[in-house]
Amino acid sequence: MRKNIVLAGVGGQGVMTLSRVLGETLLRKGFEVRIGEVHGLSQRGGSVLVHLRYGDRVYAPTVPPGGGDVLVALEMIEAARRLVYLKPGGTVLANSLVLPPPMSGEPPSLEELGRAIKAAGAKLLLIDGSGIAERAGSPLALNMAMLGALLATGEVDVGIGEVEEELERRFSGKLLEINLAALRGAYEKMRRLGKA
Repeated sequence: MRKNIVLAGVGGQGVMTLSRVLGETLLRKGFEVRIGEVHGLSQRGGSVLVHLRYGDRVYAPTVPPGGGDVLVALEMIEAARRLVYLKPGGTVLANSLVLPPPMSGEPPSLEELGRAIKAAGAKLLLIDGSGIAERAGSPLALNMAMLGALLATGEVDVGIGEVEEELERRFSGKLLEINLAALRGAYEKMRRLGKA
């Protein structure tokens, strides 16, 4: 068994922290995990791409084009940009946010991006991860909101309790409280969306 996950966003959204929390949780569960990061000017709001592969045996850290089971995007333009990594019929879980690159002109709308993703043959799941993070106490908790939503899809082989334990190992105090609230809030929201 092998699973390929692609995580995409822009600098400052916490894509790499998301990958490390998920990766450590999968390792503790006994999976072999490989993570490959691509983050040029990420500190300046540039594109960030992380490949996370896990399973019984995993040799390479990068997901081949057309090999991703799920693409988690913290922003919609990055979701559309990284579709090349998704397998036919794969799942795109995206934050319903459009962040146009600096000096790029008029960006496509959320609806246009959604149509393009669906036209490419992907299953699109949208969630207001930014709003959930804000309500949890910080926009910086977007990464944990998207992780919570991912857990609710059933696309990864860990449960929310296992990720909560990993967060408790990494954070404390108010930071832990906010991250747990974002994780749980998005998990519950995605579960309700799945039943609708």
